[in-house]
Amino acid sequence: MSDPNQPSTQLQPHQRARLTSLEQTVRDGLRDFRRTGQALSEIRDNEFFLATHESFEAYLQDRWGFTAPQAGRLIDAADVARVLEPLGIQPKNEAQARAFRAAAKIVTDLEPEQQRVVARLVEQAAPAPAQTAAGTESDLPWEVPDAAEVRIMASVVKKLNEDATVHHPDSGDEVSMGSLSTPERFEVIRTHVDQKTQAYREKQEARANAPQPEKINWADWVLNHAAQNLGPGQRLELVVEPDGSGAVRAVARVVDGHTGEVLAAGAGAVTLKKAALNLAAEVR
Repeated sequence: MSDPNQPSTQLQPHQRARLTSLEQTVRDGLRDFRRTGQALSEIRDNEFFLATHESFEAYLQDRWGFTAPQAGRLIDAADVARVLEPLGIQPKNEAQARAFRAAAKIVTDLEPEQQRVVARLVEQAAPAPAQTAAGTESDLPWEVPDAAEVRIMASVVKKLNEDATVHHPDSGDEVSMGSLSTPERFEVIRTHVDQKTQAYREKQEARANAPQPEKINWADWVLNHAAQNLGPGQRLELVVEPDGSGAVRAVARVVDGHTGEVLAAGAGAVTLKKAALNLAAEVR
């Protein structure tokens, strides 16, 4: 069995020089996810790691102490940041970049002119820089729409192509997108983006204001309910039985032990936890 830490190929002088430069970038830029991710991506794609290791995974672990998933996240984040940069969006860290992954994927499918439209939408949606007490602009880290809103922008731009039927921004008549002037096209796109963004924000606000379900430890609830609420001869059962389709379901119920009468029962569920929670909701 070969040693994964032994080189399996020889690099040409120019490749060796490039590898040295890339590794210096990784070494100097471990705090900069973009430079690090881009350098690791080039080392992987050009198989420069073969100069010292038989696999990229072994190279990562031995040279940098990275696992393959860690390196993959850095590379993905760097790729996302590269796509976002022309839009005026510069993630400050790997986590911010990953949040924009879905938006970046749509942007990469757009034509250059469509990408410029998205960049203009981002610029218009970004809040004005805040002012410090001294009157200078503050160095706020994040002055762009959130990831979901950028995804909405890119999706609308992609959908409203030349053949799309839209309403003329002035007359309201149905026309093809391709028949509009450049300013008219942007107005149509901006209106669609505003409508979808408003709907998204309302949905998020409604979700934030919705009553949060009570958190219950289902096993504790079963024991506490049995101890505090069951009368003489009553019992709380958790039953697993076939549902007639070849699968099984769990049911939690309170039963009169003398007559067998079911006094309360929750809806059937696929887990004991859900069955117990269904009974808890029923008895409440």
